[in-house]
Amino acid sequence: MAKTEVAQAKDNAPVATYDYGDAAGEGFEGTTINDLSIPFISVLQALSPQLEDDSIEGAKAGQLFNTVTQRVVQQPLIVIPVLREESWVVWKPRAAGGGLVDRWEPSDQRVKAVLAKNGGSRIPPKGADGKTVPFSDGNGNDVIETHYVYCLIMDEEAEVVEGYCVIPFSSTKIKVYRDWTTDLFTQKGSPPIYANRSKISTTKNQNDAGQPYYNFRIQPLTGNTRTSLIDPSTELGSALLKEGQEFRKMIESGLARPAYDSAASSSPSADSDDTPF
Repeated sequence: MAKTEVAQAKDNAPVATYDYGDAAGEGFEGTTINDLSIPFISVLQALSPQLEDDSIEGAKAGQLFNTVTQRVVQQPLIVIPVLREESWVVWKPRAAGGGLVDRWEPSDQRVKAVLAKNGGSRIPPKGADGKTVPFSDGNGNDVIETHYVYCLIMDEEAEVVEGYCVIPFSSTKIKVYRDWTTDLFTQKGSPPIYANRSKISTTKNQNDAGQPYYNFRIQPLTGNTRTSLIDPSTELGSALLKEGQEFRKMIESGLARPAYDSAASSSPSADSDDTPF
């Protein structure tokens, strides 16, 4: 087995749980989610900076990537969606050095002005070469429609919350986001969004120019969306729903925010579909 394969095998192996007795948790008194960085989970593309500079050992296009830990995420990633949010993210083009410039709310007059220049359409135009031309803020920066889904990360049995994350959807990923949202919203009985459990992996696609890229693939945890619902009548289900409610409140109050700085160095490339967030 190659060195890289050995390292990956160790990363994916079950982690031992130790009993620290009375010392458990010492030093973390008073820690809240406000002290933590909520990572983005992105999809690595062939032109992603992490692959171009070979900074992540063993990383390959098509893998899920945690922007805070800078580690590849094992697929499928099991999550409970908790809250949706829309932003229009302003980026300095990678050719100009890259980096996050600003984030606009959907109601911002600048968003309305950008769309008005495109006849009201949210679909960016294509250039003479057939490639998508990103919206512009008028100062040489790209403006990209982005949808976020805040999630609880579950263990492999989908019974224990192991952490938090934000799943970003832009460009071709927006269709995946809308399909996922539609599937969750159209259920009978109108269950809250955090009553659902989904599994996230990736799938290989091809853009209009015939170039391969990877997209999110989101499916119900079990055979269908209905059977993937959390049962509120059970002790486990009640506890999971409570965690979903509490995380949602933290986000809405501003206590829980994504680690934008962890992904800001990975500015998007318009023709690679590798927008980090």
